[in-house]
Amino acid sequence: MKTSRLLIDGDILTYRTCWACQTQVQWEDDIVTTATNLKEVKAQADATIARWQEQLGVKQIIICFSPKGGKYFRHNILESYKGTRKASQKPMGYHSLVEYLKNKYSYLQVPMLEADDTLGILATNGECSRNIIVSVDKDMLTVPCEYYNMDKEITETVSLELADYMHLYQTLVGDSTDNYKGCPGVGPKKAAEILKVPAWSRVVTAFQQAGLTEEDALVQARVARILRANEYDFGTGEVKLWEPSKA
Repeated sequence: MKTSRLLIDGDILTYRTCWACQTQVQWEDDIVTTATNLKEVKAQADATIARWQEQLGVKQIIICFSPKGGKYFRHNILESYKGTRKASQKPMGYHSLVEYLKNKYSYLQVPMLEADDTLGILATNGECSRNIIVSVDKDMLTVPCEYYNMDKEITETVSLELADYMHLYQTLVGDSTDNYKGCPGVGPKKAAEILKVPAWSRVVTAFQQAGLTEEDALVQARVARILRANEYDFGTGEVKLWEPSKA
């Protein structure tokens, strides 16, 4: 019998919980250290998950994590992907909390896939009648699903039509955080104008008008794509790169 489940972005849950529980301790005038109470960290994470379960009326959960090392399949498409991100120190207790959550809850961590992709695959694989992605990442709007924004505490139903539109939109505007450029000279307003008719041909035309090619557009589209169930084979670990519709 099909059920409902929460699909939780474990990267964001862990990072935010650990930061919130960090404290500074001043020992002397010129000595300040950072400390955390792992018992408090774990209790805070448990309380957050329990609150989401109650608010959304769903008990079953899967927590999704990105693999260690920061190497993902998108680097094989665009070498500079996330290249502007400086290595930053994780908040205290981060790795301990990850292990705690893995031991206590159902989780999934797939080599070469970011947590976003694992969330997208699970949300579209048809195993449950209702999947709710819990995150704050705007990329989740490119996945047909129920999306619960943990900051706004609201749930939005992302239709297939909206998800496909948002994928083309991200292809055009790019993402400076992840270091893929999109189409030169195209911002949110121009992208919306181009996508009044949401067709791949119009995206290609925009890239060509900027002096680029359809292949350039395809690179951006593949990097912007959050994987869906039919785009990944768990048996072989193969990613099926996005292709524009022939229709």
